[in-house]
Amino acid sequence: MPEKSRTFGSITVNLVNDSIANRHADVIVNAANTQLSTGGGVASALRSRGGTEIYTEAITHAPAALGEVVRTTAGKLQARWVYHAVVIDSDVDQGTSAPDVTAAVRMVLVRARKDGIRSLAMPLFGAGIGGLKVEESLGAILEVIEEHGRHGGPQLDVEVAVLSAEDWQRAAKFLDSFEDTDARHASEDRLAADFLASLGKKPKKEEN
Repeated sequence: MPEKSRTFGSITVNLVNDSIANRHADVIVNAANTQLSTGGGVASALRSRGGTEIYTEAITHAPAALGEVVRTTAGKLQARWVYHAVVIDSDVDQGTSAPDVTAAVRMVLVRARKDGIRSLAMPLFGAGIGGLKVEESLGAILEVIEEHGRHGGPQLDVEVAVLSAEDWQRAAKFLDSFEDTDARHASEDRLAADFLASLGKKPKKEEN
């Protein structure tokens, strides 16, 4: 099974080509809608493997706001809990936005730290019915992970499970090319230096 890893401070990201329902972690993260109802995609896979009790408990917390995270039992899944990260309105035609993914992932990581979680598995939020590109979803996830990882804390292992082999290849390429804060600052410094150098090389206007 293809895998690719990168570490951002105290958080290691492992990109896996697998169904999230197959993963073994302290927490498995579901991509939920505001009514916490079971739809297709990730939710359907987790229901099939984990049992209906996960969603029987989840809907008692409905409705939930975009960006909110609801914790429930994991049923028969190989996890302690399921975090239902709300990334899409129950009216799915509205789709998922990158800021919604950012807010949800931030709350997942905050909750994981509070719960003493050492490993979790999450999907590419919004990359299915939500309408986001693979790169848009993973970019939003990585930006939050890199931000949290810089602040230290206990080691946290985050798996990002991608079911499609083609999507995994795109995600792996993006992970390789993703620039963390230090790399972005270095790029900005190089661009600024190049610009200043170009100003110094401009020929002087001839005087009449």
